Amino acid sequence: MTAGLESPPLILIAACDAYPDPTPSVEALLRALHAQGVRADYRSWKRTPPEALAAADAVLPLCCWDYHDRPEQFLDWVAEIEVRGGRLLNTPATLRWNFRKTYLLDLAAQGLSVPRTIHLTRASRSSVEACLQREEWGTAVLKPVSGQSGYGVRKVDLADPASWSDDAFAGEALVQEFQDDIGRLGETTLTFIDGIFSHAIRRVLRPGEWRANLQYGTVPEPVEVAADVVSAAQRFLEAVPDAPLYARVDGLVRPDGFMLMELELIEPYLYLEFAPGSADRFAQALLRRLA
Repeated sequence: MTAGLESPPLILIAACDAYPDPTPSVEALLRALHAQGVRADYRSWKRTPPEALAAADAVLPLCCWDYHDRPEQFLDWVAEIEVRGGRLLNTPATLRWNFRKTYLLDLAAQGLSVPRTIHLTRASRSSVEACLQREEWGTAVLKPVSGQSGYGVRKVDLADPASWSDDAFAGEALVQEFQDDIGRLGETTLTFIDGIFSHAIRRVLRPGEWRANLQYGTVPEPVEVAADVVSAAQRFLEAVPDAPLYARVDGLVRPDGFMLMELELIEPYLYLEFAPGSADRFAQALLRRLA
């Protein structure tokens, strides 16, 4: 770790090789950190030696967007930084909990609103079809237990099993009831910094699309959300093992309440460029953690 009070802290933002340059959101955060007198840089998580990462005062895996094809490599990376005495934020316990989407079952067990979700230890055509029949779902979403950015996520229709892609059946998976109003509602993301609500973005889906990820053509737009929506999102954060430094709570805002779709605690795009002052608040919250 950085030695001596005279040496400013070093913050490293871990990134994927597909994005060699910081995104607008990360650029805003880097500027805010530099304005606080902090040394801050953007490094590849796969190519930067673990000892260099562990030597920093904090490592934020905000842009590790390419572990979906080799998830165990990412978990090994987290463990190596931890064993070398490095400091990851969010904490390793939070990263590991959020890494497996079975956290949705943990949240459901606490009475929180999430789509009805079934965990299959070994997904197959027959097990998925039996699940849909048992739950009386005409349409469902099949997704890997560990994944990101919509990779490997499939929509399956009970009436047309012949259209199901064979590559969807590979090991552990979750089957979720399809939310057919997502195209109309869009997905609302709420960004929290050190447990405090910062700003919200509505991701507008393309006509006919049901996935809210950037690569499927969603358009982000700032949106105001009611206090009851913020309170509902806050309750999901209260279930996290360690209080996260940063969080994005993604869900559907309906007249009868807020339903969580995903809780993003590893590498969320935080849309800091859409919310003046949010990057400064993030930098200040990070420095408070280091103090």
